[in-house]
Amino acid sequence: MANQKLTPRQKMINMMYLVLIAMLALNVSREILKSFHLFELSFNSANQGADLRNKEMMDRFNLSMINERTKHRTEKWHKLAKEARQISSEFCSYVESIKSDVVKGAGGREAAKENEKSLTELKKPDDLENHAHYFVSEGLGNGAKLQRRINLTRLKLISLLTEVRNGKSIMKSLEQSSNLKAVDTSDNNKEKQTWVSMYLENAPVAGVVTLLAKTQNDCKALESEVLSVLEENINISTLTNDGQMAMLIPENQTVMSGEKFKARVALVSYDKSTSARMLVNGQSVKVIDGFGYVEMPAVGTGSHKLTASIETIDPNTGEPMMLESSPLVWNSFTSSATVSADNMNVLFIGLDNPMSISVPGITPENTIVNSNNGITLKSLGNGKYTATVKAGSKTGTVTVKAKLTDGSIKTMGEVTYKIRKVPSPKIKMGNLEPGTHLKSALSVQPFLFAVLEDFYFSNVSYKVTSFRATLISKRKLGYDEKSITGNSLVAVSQMLKNAGAGDVLYLDEIKVKGPSGDLNMESVTYKIK
Repeated sequence: MANQKLTPRQKMINMMYLVLIAMLALNVSREILKSFHLFELSFNSANQGADLRNKEMMDRFNLSMINERTKHRTEKWHKLAKEARQISSEFCSYVESIKSDVVKGAGGREAAKENEKSLTELKKPDDLENHAHYFVSEGLGNGAKLQRRINLTRLKLISLLTEVRNGKSIMKSLEQSSNLKAVDTSDNNKEKQTWVSMYLENAPVAGVVTLLAKTQNDCKALESEVLSVLEENINISTLTNDGQMAMLIPENQTVMSGEKFKARVALVSYDKSTSARMLVNGQSVKVIDGFGYVEMPAVGTGSHKLTASIETIDPNTGEPMMLESSPLVWNSFTSSATVSADNMNVLFIGLDNPMSISVPGITPENTIVNSNNGITLKSLGNGKYTATVKAGSKTGTVTVKAKLTDGSIKTMGEVTYKIRKVPSPKIKMGNLEPGTHLKSALSVQPFLFAVLEDFYFSNVSYKVTSFRATLISKRKLGYDEKSITGNSLVAVSQMLKNAGAGDVLYLDEIKVKGPSGDLNMESVTYKIK
């Protein structure tokens, strides 16, 4: 609560006023009555200062209403501040009218001297008659009305703070500390004495007029208190912190065996009814009961960084500001099962051997892969690689390391691969394997093929680049021989035109080009049925 403390000067004025009241009860001389005029002038001066302070606070309310950024959180308190100003103004005007009636009934004030601008003294400061009739119930009864109005005004002003933060305690404190009170009292003999009798009926008019000026000052002081509290709530109303919870904040979103899980524990206060904007990576999120809820699909394997921002109030300037969180990194991965045969770790020379390399809980960006002995790895992204190997080594090793959240590098494992040539293919005339076949079937085959059957890799191809064909006749001596470049069987078909049953076609010096290089194939034999 912003408590508008009374200045030492104001405290002194209030204390001296009470002393003067006590001295009057002892029938102190007229010089004491003259002192009341000085206190009246002091209260009037204090009233002007209070008016200025209250006007300045109201001007700040009005500026906040003009500013579109602060208008929405000012409207409620601005309305209450206007009510406070109106209640105080109406009460002070009411007291001023009573003061005028009392001064007039006592004969008015002394004429001002030349160049005298301040309020002059009363003509009859010690008068006890006219104002007594004005206030007592047997007369005009204005004393009881004033007493009720003072107490009602205090209650009205304090009740404007019902909805401010810590409103009950602030209202209780103001009720106790406010001087805007008119209370009947009892003496030691428990004889009740009314406020009207003590301060209005039996006091000289100088004391009554000063009391009325003090009452106006008490009202303006309470008005200042109320306006100050309302102004504070412009800046704090967006967050009431009416909810609490224990929160566990992990430092690592994934923890590897052998590493330590680390987290922070905090008591978090939050506003259950906040309507403040909440953003995650610049996008608004749904806010329910003071919590912003984030939902986003996990796509593929990788790291994702989130930064949250919440609109709040700068406590130094009162202006809206966005409070940003520390970045949060979370990991997504693709659900999969890895099945491997331990004795089948083979890489083939000349092929793009596919590999999938991953470490559970570690993103591809933080996975480090190395190899040796002629194994070359090429990353395709998302944990996919191709491995190529060169002839010369029988084995090679692939080593996998992980970069952990603390920046350290840890070896996660290694695999040793056998390096092998791609198996040799089979030689076929078209779709006919070596053996005995009809002359008509052999004659129509267009090409000599090198075929790799039942291999682990699809689309591995070999091509015959040259061969020699020899036809040995069963019926006559000698043979027919041709050397052929490429894999065409046109020349062989010409040789077979004069062949008969029992003749043998012998194919040798077969050269084949494949992924592991050039191969010399063994000879094959076809017999004519």
